[in-house]
Amino acid sequence: KDGKGKGKDGKGKGKDKGDKGKGKGRSNDDLTVFVRGLPWSCTDESLRKDFGECGEIVRLGLPLNDEGKPKGIAFIEYKDQESLDAALKYNETDYGGRTIYVRLASDKSDDKGKGKGKDGKGKDGKGKGKDGK
Repeated sequence: KDGKGKGKDGKGKGKDKGDKGKGKGRSNDDLTVFVRGLPWSCTDESLRKDFGECGEIVRLGLPLNDEGKPKGIAFIEYKDQESLDAALKYNETDYGGRTIYVRLASDKSDDKGKGKGKDGKGKDGKGKGKDGK
């Protein structure tokens, strides 16, 4: 038993590391939407209420900036495909006075050619994504 455990941990494919890294996001990306363009005033509760109308939310991530205010993006994982499809219909609609963009979280790879996929910075920023750094 010890040999197996050591080998796994040594490779970095242990339970903890797998969950933090690829494991967590990868398995659920199929049912997760990425929302950008959200008003900075939006809260976890308001998102749960509004996007909860599409279906049952398994997980909602609302990244905050250094001041503790929302960055204007969110990750929402749904229980089933129907709920996800309903949420995708919110793409390019008005939400709190701003146009929001909703897409599959697993679609991030498509952005690489368009500007590094830096959550909108590459597309909306000045010039190319690389130069903006």
